[in-house]
Amino acid sequence: MVSQTSHVYRYRVDAEDTIVAVDEWWLAFAKENNSLDLDEASVVGKSLWSFIADHATQKLYKEIHRFVRVTGNPITVPFRCDSPTLRRYMQLTITRHDKQHLDYESVLLRAVPSRRLALLDPIQQRSAAFLTMCSFCKRSLIEPSGWLEIENIAIKLRLYREQTVPEIRYTVCPDCEDHFGSNRQKLESSSEQPPR
Repeated sequence: MVSQTSHVYRYRVDAEDTIVAVDEWWLAFAKENNSLDLDEASVVGKSLWSFIADHATQKLYKEIHRFVRVTGNPITVPFRCDSPTLRRYMQLTITRHDKQHLDYESVLLRAVPSRRLALLDPIQQRSAAFLTMCSFCKRSLIEPSGWLEIENIAIKLRLYREQTVPEIRYTVCPDCEDHFGSNRQKLESSSEQPPR
């Protein structure tokens, strides 16, 4: 399976963060994960931000873009990209291709089979309720417990075989914010540095 092997999944954005290219492995990964609407014709020419719904994740990626463009230094971002039956630990590297373009390269670090989780199935029927999930680590906020691993959420809310599951609303959890916070000063100061 494409999503369980260590291919590099690539796409490129231009100076306005419009997607200008996606490679065959990225397209195969999307298809295998039931994102059938994400073919080349529906992705290329669209703003990257039209595929990232929440403000917090957009804001963080925009800061990363600015840093990479100004300094020329790449940024590597760990993230989870789980499917209903796999926990996938991945790594994204964003690099400056030239003065106009940024390259995105994702690689699978490891995949762990898991019990089927209906919550992560894009074709699963959804209820009116919603669950707040971190875009990067896939932990979810359950009050008063705090941010919990997705497997614990599923047990707590019985989301493995439910006929309907809540909508997912994405954000960035405090731990992931802190992780990227070590680069925050570099990201903020980079706007004052001339491009190399």
